[in-house]
Amino acid sequence: MKKFLAAMCAACLLMTGCGGGEKTPAPKPASNKIDLSNAKDGTYTVESSRDEKLGNSTLTLTIKDKKIIAAEFTGYDLFGNVKGEDYGSLTGKDSADYKKAQVAVNAIKVYPAQLVETQDLSKVDAISGASISYGQFVETTKRAVEEASK
Repeated sequence: MKKFLAAMCAACLLMTGCGGGEKTPAPKPASNKIDLSNAKDGTYTVESSRDEKLGNSTLTLTIKDKKIIAAEFTGYDLFGNVKGEDYGSLTGKDSADYKKAQVAVNAIKVYPAQLVETQDLSKVDAISGASISYGQFVETTKRAVEEASK
């Protein structure tokens, strides 16, 4: 029995590894890099693909001298209404649904500000609870930069 327990302990140690150091955050995928080196000055507006439950978004990106100087990201619900203060309030503003929906509304404001500040899409942090909005932001940013680079 002791040999069995010793073997099980050894197997557990092998499976769990022997690291004890601090965890480092996983890097964002390199595919979120954008290249502004060929971007022409101008304002570019693109629409995201539509999520069948949560709607779509638009991004207006203004580029000058190979830099993003302004970004405006707007989310729309399934009915085409702008996601704002009332988004998700059908079950009341004290409901969990409303609070979760408002996470997305706030993220919609944060994503473009981070992009203008960092000039790097891979440095825009995804916000937990707003992953669809983040995906739409990434999609529209890449498409706007592609348009600017034609």
